[in-house]
Amino acid sequence: MRLGIIADIHEQVEYLQAALDRFHREQVDQVVVLGDVVETGERIDDTCRLLAAAKAVGVWGNHDFGLCSNPADDIRAAYPASVLDYLATLRPRLELAGCYFAHVEPWLDPEDIMDLWFFGGPPDSDERLHLIFNAVPHRLIFAGHYHRWLLATPERLLDWQGEGPISLRDGRFFVTVSALMAGRYAIFDTETSQLIPYEEPTSPARRA
Repeated sequence: MRLGIIADIHEQVEYLQAALDRFHREQVDQVVVLGDVVETGERIDDTCRLLAAAKAVGVWGNHDFGLCSNPADDIRAAYPASVLDYLATLRPRLELAGCYFAHVEPWLDPEDIMDLWFFGGPPDSDERLHLIFNAVPHRLIFAGHYHRWLLATPERLLDWQGEGPISLRDGRFFVTVSALMAGRYAIFDTETSQLIPYEEPTSPARRA
């Protein structure tokens, strides 16, 4: 199974379209969203339309929580039904093809807004790695939130920042996927265990 993985979209529609176009060319089987679809709300309608058309599944992030989890009446009145319908499909956590997906580290509770907003820096201590790999039994754990590439084993952070494809075949790994709002995303092949990072060139809209 080939998974197209997107994190921290923040309504960057041009980069989202570019990523979805590549996923189509590469014959990705499923698009997975790692949270933070929302930014200001100005382009959320277009963002959700693209994700819904791509049948993207995924999890909510700290910026999405109020629109995904029992939105209040004033929120419902402020957003189109199509936006709320798509965001309602996002879950706190997702298990797919033997992998675990969430916006934050798995020892944090994605149904608790304070945990969703937790930011203690990258997990570069033995204590944090212990928390991550003991929270869930999955061999591969994916998250967003940090807006950077990060790869760790239970023992240490690895020297990889998305500069090229990497094999996740042997052992257990924690991966954070860098932000789509910066033009970054990934394809993961569950059969070969190869993770391929991509980075789009700066779009005209971003340069402006």
